[in-house]
Amino acid sequence: MKEKTGLKIERWKAEYCQIKAYAIANNMRNLLIALELAVKYHEGQYRDGGEPYIIHPLMVCKTLMLLNIEKYLKAWYPEKSDSWRRHQCDILLAASVLHDVVEDCDLPNKGREMVDVYHLEEEVWIIVNILSKPPKGEPYDPKEYFGRILQNWKTTLIKISDRANNCTTMQVFKESRRIKYIRETSEYIYPLCVEGKRKYPQFSNIIKILENLIVSICESLASLLGMQEEITNQTQNYEEMIDFIEFNAKKENMPNTYLALTMAPKLYEGRLRTSGDPFVIHPLRVSAYLMDLGIMDDITNAAALLHEKVHWMKGADTYIRNRGIDHEVTRIVDIVSNKAMPLPEYYKRIQEEPRAILEKLANRAHTCTFLAKASYEEMEAYTIENQKYMVPMCEWAKIHLAQYANQIEIMQYHILSISNIVEVVTIQNRLTSQKGS
Repeated sequence: MKEKTGLKIERWKAEYCQIKAYAIANNMRNLLIALELAVKYHEGQYRDGGEPYIIHPLMVCKTLMLLNIEKYLKAWYPEKSDSWRRHQCDILLAASVLHDVVEDCDLPNKGREMVDVYHLEEEVWIIVNILSKPPKGEPYDPKEYFGRILQNWKTTLIKISDRANNCTTMQVFKESRRIKYIRETSEYIYPLCVEGKRKYPQFSNIIKILENLIVSICESLASLLGMQEEITNQTQNYEEMIDFIEFNAKKENMPNTYLALTMAPKLYEGRLRTSGDPFVIHPLRVSAYLMDLGIMDDITNAAALLHEKVHWMKGADTYIRNRGIDHEVTRIVDIVSNKAMPLPEYYKRIQEEPRAILEKLANRAHTCTFLAKASYEEMEAYTIENQKYMVPMCEWAKIHLAQYANQIEIMQYHILSISNIVEVVTIQNRLTSQKGS
């Protein structure tokens, strides 16, 4: 038991050091102070799964850090200086590290000491208090709480990142709490994402990436729990995703992606997801996810839109070839979709092709509703494949595809979060089934 705890502590230290190095390199004074305070205030606290509590705010911060907020600030506020943009990120990340201290650490005067004694900027303290629910026993109105959060772009991003990280640990929840958490997410977090994208369009891609993680985890868990009513129906987003992909395909000069977008509805016509909405939603989500991550490679996105063609349409290869798609697109599709070969050989082929790696990772991050009809054996094979092949491939790719290192780490986090939940819940369901028989 002590050895296991030691390993968990090492994990938080590694994340702490990475964030601290980033703060030093970018001269983020507030983030450096916040890191020290978070460790101090959360000392002795543990998450439900046994990890030191500090790992949670660190991961909320790291997720936002990987999403490169400064890049979006530069695109939307080009007239502002680099120092202004960096300062905004400093405030955001510092508040993300401290977002739970007022609510969970019994600080006097709502943590005012962070400003008066430790010299954090006032804005950090204000953001943390906006994110803090009232003490137990005091009235709590969730609509008012989330409405207040929506009024500030920093609190909106932190809250969505907070929920994304909390969702990644739902495997340690009791079933009743999982059900409650999924429903609460549907009632309050999804609307926060929708309104956040509308109110802060400059950060819509970031919100969509976090939303994708939350939806995929909740869909996976809802599938395992038989909560089909909670599997997000994406039909209403069909046109929105097509418009988004079409806009980027034109803007970034991606002719193959545009052509593949016109072909996808025909390829998947008549096929439905487990949730009951059109199957074409899946490849659309994969391509949109890549674009949200800033991966605008034409071949990769076209392959994402066509990657399921071998399963659904008779004569798909002829149809695609006759439409004039680039041969490189079909080659990547064939590499990713050909799982007839042994897995070691299959992943070896993918790892030799950077575009195939990116498409495979984005695809795996959105393969979740199949779990509703999967057998125990299929779910075990799914988690083993992730651990044995996907993780090593991600680690290799972060080094050898350094230009996409942040995006790959986000996708790896996304995939592993789903995989961990599937593994634990599958084991629990099997044990329950065995007891019942």
